[in-house]
Amino acid sequence: MSSNAGDELATSIARTEPTRALASVAVIIPCFNDGATLAEAIRSAQAQTRLDELIVVDDGSTDHATLEILSALEAEAVAVVHRLNGGPGAARMSGVRVSQADYILALDADDRLLPGALDALAEVLDQDEDVAIVWGDYQLFGDRSYRQRTASVLDPWQISYQDDLPVTALIRRSALLAAGGWGEIGGYEDWSLWMGLAECSAEGRRVEFVVYEYRQHGVRSGSEFAAHHEENYARLRSRHSALFAHRLAAWRRSRAPLALRLALPVIFVLPISANRRRLLAGAACHLAHGRGVRLLLRRARVEGLKAASPKDAR
Repeated sequence: MSSNAGDELATSIARTEPTRALASVAVIIPCFNDGATLAEAIRSAQAQTRLDELIVVDDGSTDHATLEILSALEAEAVAVVHRLNGGPGAARMSGVRVSQADYILALDADDRLLPGALDALAEVLDQDEDVAIVWGDYQLFGDRSYRQRTASVLDPWQISYQDDLPVTALIRRSALLAAGGWGEIGGYEDWSLWMGLAECSAEGRRVEFVVYEYRQHGVRSGSEFAAHHEENYARLRSRHSALFAHRLAAWRRSRAPLALRLALPVIFVLPISANRRRLLAGAACHLAHGRGVRLLLRRARVEGLKAASPKDAR
């Protein structure tokens, strides 16, 4: 067969094969008095080429400036859902219920997606139906700046000890609902979802690039709840009891570094406060994954400064 004939045959086949529609993607942005940063978060989502739905959830905002911005967004035909204040987890689920998209990404109102992020994340889910959640690294900006590397996979054993995944990730809608969504666990809504996905044996994967920028300024909501780490962790154990019941078996299958697999069980029986165990476990994770001693020291100095402030304990 001549090359021209081969090209014509390939073209003919391409024309007769049905084109598979791309899965739809939604970005959900919960907002509670975040008027100062909301516009940046929204514009970063609108700049994405792979975006089908953008939903802003007003979680009972009371700030006049924020309410004016929300009204302006509605005038621009941006979907805004109003609800009584219930926290970020509940707000995200309000957005999920309104959305019809196949893939869901929750973006905090003070963060920013980087250009091309949704395309790259969605492509992973498009190409591998076994992957339920995909994420990348994030770049801190504002009061301090550095790149935070994240876990390479969703490891059921490690996630029962610590949350090494980012807040912002792209999740299949079906997997999100099967895992129970974002649980209302006092600032640990994301951790609860990752545990739920692990209980469902969902596969998660990291991509090797920075997906979003995480703003550092004053007090972020997660910081306010770290002081209640022991109480919130106990609630996670109760909600996801099946995950903890099979922790030993998960340890045998874990893909976490051996040093971390040996360190975390020891750290979690030390006679120190729950918050100190959390910080020590975070340092062990950082070192076991080879993320750099200098960055660890920088983060340790930041933690020391925050510990001195009752408003920012994380």
